[in-house]
Amino acid sequence: MASPEKSNKSKFYYKAHTEDRVGFLAVFAVISLVLGLCYLLSDGRINLGSFGGCAFERNFGLPCPTCGMTRSITAFMQGNILNSLVLQPAGGIGCIVFAVTAFFSLLSALLGLNFVFLPPVRIWPIGRITLAAAAVFIIGWAIMLTKAFVCTQ
Repeated sequence: MASPEKSNKSKFYYKAHTEDRVGFLAVFAVISLVLGLCYLLSDGRINLGSFGGCAFERNFGLPCPTCGMTRSITAFMQGNILNSLVLQPAGGIGCIVFAVTAFFSLLSALLGLNFVFLPPVRIWPIGRITLAAAAVFIIGWAIMLTKAFVCTQ
């Protein structure tokens, strides 16, 4: 007998369990909170003050792995997605992934569907997600280092 979640004919989604819907709603809420805070920071409604610049850059003369992240997220929140990707690729890609994940998590929670490209939260491969995020940061840092070396010559 076929499982109830795979009984529909679609290749793109299947029926979600209640715990999956709650998990997706929690993911949407957390991402919305993070992106909302980023928007308030970029809009100037929240001010965290000045930290005196990047200590890594000050000490070593090279951009750190997150240099440009604040400017990149600010550009994304202001709708300048391409500029966000140019300023710090990891910041732009992270914002895009967060926005898409939040959108489909909300759809999953409201419609009761598990999309095949966004599995239930309870079976997310955290190790692979962490490796992918680390790879994006490393590639973004490599691009920032390349920009720093090219601009100084």
